[in-house]
Amino acid sequence: MEKLSKAKKILVISLSCSIIFLVSFIFIDDSVGQSKSPTAVRFASVPAIVEAPSHVAFQKKYFNEQGLDLSIEINPDGKTSLTHLFEGTVDIAAVMGTPVVYSSFDRSDFYIIAKMEHAKIHSAIARKDSGITGKNSIKGKRIAVMLGTSGHFFLDSWLIFNQLTPSEVDLVNLNGPEAVKAIEKGDVDAMFYWFPFPNMAKKVLGDIGFELSSNHHVPGSWVIVVKKDYAHKNPEIIKRFLKAILKAVNFIEKEPEASMRIHSSLSGVDASILSNIFTQMDFRLCLDQELLLDLEDQARWIIRYGYTAHKKVPNYLNYIYPDILKAVNPEAVTLISGD
Repeated sequence: MEKLSKAKKILVISLSCSIIFLVSFIFIDDSVGQSKSPTAVRFASVPAIVEAPSHVAFQKKYFNEQGLDLSIEINPDGKTSLTHLFEGTVDIAAVMGTPVVYSSFDRSDFYIIAKMEHAKIHSAIARKDSGITGKNSIKGKRIAVMLGTSGHFFLDSWLIFNQLTPSEVDLVNLNGPEAVKAIEKGDVDAMFYWFPFPNMAKKVLGDIGFELSSNHHVPGSWVIVVKKDYAHKNPEIIKRFLKAILKAVNFIEKEPEASMRIHSSLSGVDASILSNIFTQMDFRLCLDQELLLDLEDQARWIIRYGYTAHKKVPNYLNYIYPDILKAVNPEAVTLISGD
C-alpha cells in the first residue's frame, strides 16, 4: 500500500512537472511570437493609377497584417524607381515594362515577379494654338516625351501607325510633371505620357487643349521587379507582399469609391481627375503570355531604332520568376515557360 502511495506521488509530481513545462513552453513561444518585429521592406511606387492597389494595401495596413513594415517612396516615374532598385535603396519596385526592357540589354540581375493587368492609361495631348489639328499637322512640332519609358514607346508606335517617323518631330525629354508645366507655358506643342499627366495637362489647358486619337495603342505592362538575390533569399517576404496586393485588388473591386479616395490622398492626384477612369481599370495580378510578347515587342522596337547597340532580343523567360506568385495564387500564372 505504501509502495502504491509512493507511486501515486511520483505520478502526480511527474504530471505537475510536465504541465509546468508545457505552460512555460507555450508562454515562451507566445512571447517570442509577440516580440518578433515586422520585417522592413522598402518599396518604390509612383502616382500613376496603376499603383492604386499598392497604395490601398499601404493605407489599409494590409502589409502590416502580413508582418511587413513597408516604407513607400513615390517617384515621378517607374524608370526612377527601377534606378533606385539597382542602386540598392529599395527592395521592390513597380515600373512599366519599357525601362525593364532597356535594362535587360545590359544586365540580368533582376526578376519580374508579377504584372498588374490594367486598362489603357496612355494618351497624347496637344495645344490647339500650336497648329496641331491631328496626325497630319504634327511634323516639326515640339513633342514632350520621357525617353526610355513607355511614353517613348507609345509615341513611336503612334508615329509608325500614322506613317510618320521620330525624325519628323522635335523631341523634348521631360518627366511627367515637367511636361505638364511645359505644355501649359507653350514650351512644347504636344505630350505623350501615361495617366495622370495627360489628364492634368487637359485640366490646366482648358479649351486650348485636346486629345489626339490613340485608341489603337496600349503600350507596356506594369510589373513588379526585385533583384534576383533578394528573390532567392526572401521568397516568404515577397509572398507576403503579393498577398497584401491581392487583398487590395479585391478591396478595390468591392469599394471603388473608397479606393479612389485612398489613391488620391497618397498619390496627390486630384479625385476629379481620377473619377472618369478609376472604375474602368479592372486590376488583376498575374503573369501571362501577353507579358512575354510585350517585352519582346519592345525589345525589337529598341533594336530597330538603334536605341541600343545590341542586336539580339533577350530571352525574357530568364527575367520572369513565376514561382512566388504561383505559390500565392496558382491561377494567376498562365505564362508558358517551356519547361
